[in-house]
Amino acid sequence: PYFLNDTPSSRRPWMFRKQYDVIDRLLERYSDKTHYGERRHPEEFAMAFHRRMRGLWGLPPRNVHFTGREDRLEELATRLERTSELLVAGMGGLGKTQLCTEYCYRRFPAGYGLVVWLNAESADSLVADYKQLLRDWTPTPTPMEVPVSSSSSASSSPSPSASAGSTAAAAAADKSTEEIIAEVKSRLFRSQVPWLLVFDNVEHPDLSKRFLPRGAGTKGHVLLTA
Repeated sequence: PYFLNDTPSSRRPWMFRKQYDVIDRLLERYSDKTHYGERRHPEEFAMAFHRRMRGLWGLPPRNVHFTGREDRLEELATRLERTSELLVAGMGGLGKTQLCTEYCYRRFPAGYGLVVWLNAESADSLVADYKQLLRDWTPTPTPMEVPVSSSSSASSSPSPSASAGSTAAAAAADKSTEEIIAEVKSRLFRSQVPWLLVFDNVEHPDLSKRFLPRGAGTKGHVLLTA
């Protein structure tokens, strides 16, 4: 079968030729072999990807009674302007998580378009969060992509778009641990909005290095509590 899914523009030269509409009609004519009706251009995936790479994910509820510590919040902002990774350490019960939680809410969305909060107590907890994060980022069909039949005898079989969405979600769930970590890192690296990744309650500093995105430049910041 012939698919356009995920095919880069450089491998679709007819898109830059005057005859591209003729070629499209030919592909549509033989759709039983080309699956023309199921095709998706990379641009469509890109738009869905960027829409999902925004918002707050996994943050604890905001403490509406939080007061004071303005100097600490300003210090966090100042330090993260000079470095992409910052560790907030101290004895338990000092309010590190509360401080960082408040910082996240104050900095979204003006400072960061995406804030992700992760449970870093163990490798298992981080892997579980990364799996769920990747699953939530997997595009699913919009209502416009799912055909609605007015016939009461219409088949209950899922549409190609719905099947594609469920297949994508299943593929994300079936990835190995290393594939999931690499995929999350890759998506953060390619994100078009500034993001903040919070590793809360890091028990082993060396453990976080396995999950930390590298080379994100000025777009990404990492905040760790220990």
